[in-house]
Amino acid sequence: MVKNNEEMKSKTLRLLMPQWQGGNNPAYFLGAQLLNWLSPHTNDIQEEVPISSNKEELKVEKEIFARRALLKQLHDAADLLNKHNPDRVIVFGGDCGVELAPIAYLNNKYDGDVAILWVDAHPDVNSPEHFENHHAHVLANLLGVGDQEFVAAVPKLVNPNNILYVGLNEWQPSEQKVMEQFDLSAVKPESLVEDSSSVLDWLEKVNPAKVFIHFDLDVLDLREFRSLLIANPATYEKMKTQVPTGSSIETIIRVLQDVAKSHDVVGLGITEHFPWDAYNLQNMLQRLPLIGDINKKDKPSFNWIF
Repeated sequence: MVKNNEEMKSKTLRLLMPQWQGGNNPAYFLGAQLLNWLSPHTNDIQEEVPISSNKEELKVEKEIFARRALLKQLHDAADLLNKHNPDRVIVFGGDCGVELAPIAYLNNKYDGDVAILWVDAHPDVNSPEHFENHHAHVLANLLGVGDQEFVAAVPKLVNPNNILYVGLNEWQPSEQKVMEQFDLSAVKPESLVEDSSSVLDWLEKVNPAKVFIHFDLDVLDLREFRSLLIANPATYEKMKTQVPTGSSIETIIRVLQDVAKSHDVVGLGITEHFPWDAYNLQNMLQRLPLIGDINKKDKPSFNWIF
């Protein structure tokens, strides 16, 4: 396939940001690294955002867990984006908070003419007074709601008319209030099963110059894809009976391919990969003779509370 001149001139930044503090789950660090490793190799510019290992920063400040570390990582990501000034951005996370800098950057670069497909089971428009984990605040920050230091990192606020939830499945009353305040549009999983028309029709109506796709893996159905926080092996059978049916892998592939065939996708962020088996295996290897510490007794932890 011959690329057109615009595609040949465009610059893409592949950004690895294994941030975990926003969801307070260390497994997201490994999850991001695996996403990057598993993804097809490209010749794009590659950068990694350094992630703090300072345990003193793992505390709640201004009602946000690990606020200091998250702000530093946000600014470091923004610095890398500004350094390279890419036309397109690929992000491997990490918790959903990794999307704040790249979306803010692209929305500003393209003067607000960017549609955001929030492919996610959750709306992520919570606020510190209702929820201390920042990964659930990120889209609210892009709309100008929440902790003002995070909002200050958004030079041009996202137009709420340019946001579409794809696969939305679960939300809190506090999030419902924000969704209604901004009149955010949503497509539920059942509307995606037959075809992609609900998403494509919305895009045709909005008619954006560019599209950013936020893809939180928790939009996938845990009965098919188990590398999700809610697919904890210890409670998996119980969760299967309680969690709403999500989208299939093939459905999401089809929707995103259909979008890319008809619109200019300038950003793709993939987040919240929770590889239970790999995470447990990593812990085991750290405790074996010759390759690890035979005195180490720590078991894998998740959703740390300090």
